[in-house]
Amino acid sequence: MIWFLFAVLGAFFDATYFMLVKKMLKEVDQYVLATGTFFFGFAILFTISWFKGFPTLGDAFFYSVFSTTLLNVIAVVLSYRALKITDLSLTVPMIAFTPAFLILTSFIMLGEFPSPQGIFGIMLIVAGSYVLNSTIDQQNLLDPLRAIFRDRGSLYMLIVAFLFSISSNFDKMVVLNSDIFFGTSIVCLLISVMFLVITLFKRSGNIKITYTNYLPGFILIGMVIALIAVSVNVALSMQIVPYVISVKRLNALFSVAFGIFIFKEKNVRRKGFGAAMMTLGAIIIISF
Repeated sequence: MIWFLFAVLGAFFDATYFMLVKKMLKEVDQYVLATGTFFFGFAILFTISWFKGFPTLGDAFFYSVFSTTLLNVIAVVLSYRALKITDLSLTVPMIAFTPAFLILTSFIMLGEFPSPQGIFGIMLIVAGSYVLNSTIDQQNLLDPLRAIFRDRGSLYMLIVAFLFSISSNFDKMVVLNSDIFFGTSIVCLLISVMFLVITLFKRSGNIKITYTNYLPGFILIGMVIALIAVSVNVALSMQIVPYVISVKRLNALFSVAFGIFIFKEKNVRRKGFGAAMMTLGAIIIISF
């Protein structure tokens, strides 16, 4: 049960992260934002690890770190591209399928497999998350799925969901081969460096001034990234990946609350139905 509480905390902080990013993207280049926020995520986690004491590294540490870093960078670039060329209402629902993919990828990579009841709970969370994220423009619920065959943006985001289902397993391997702080701090550093390279290549404005002007925002989001990492890593150390990431997808529930109260979004009725499905799925997962 403790793992569930940490996974829910991870979901809350994850929703907070996306809410803050959504607000900052109105003023800051996406790659500059990623560079700054992940750097401070690294700084916070590395500092904690420094005072706590660096862990003994397992044989698969470097392989896992570089693998999850590369997959996450590719996923972020693809998701930015998808959001640029396709409506949000057709792309965001695709992320809901990550827990479904995890049933297969976690079994192949880690030998982890949910119970039949657990699979049912996961699929309820996937369906509920899909419904929640499909309400942005009041389109038909099947529109995002149909768009996969005719729209590159939707296909890109489905690929992103699959990439996350692989990187999540590497994330657990990072934790198992280090601890809940150090390994993820190195991942954050590498992600920050890779986005810095992309930023320099793009030469988007005066980078030094941008980093200085938005430093408080970068630090705040970096703190949230650190909180996400610690919460989810604790859960991953206690439970199989498909369950943890499925519960983390409850971030959609918190995102709905942020959307209603902060961004004044509507479509509450259908979102309520999706939220109920996700809640039921989470109850089933922790009940068996």
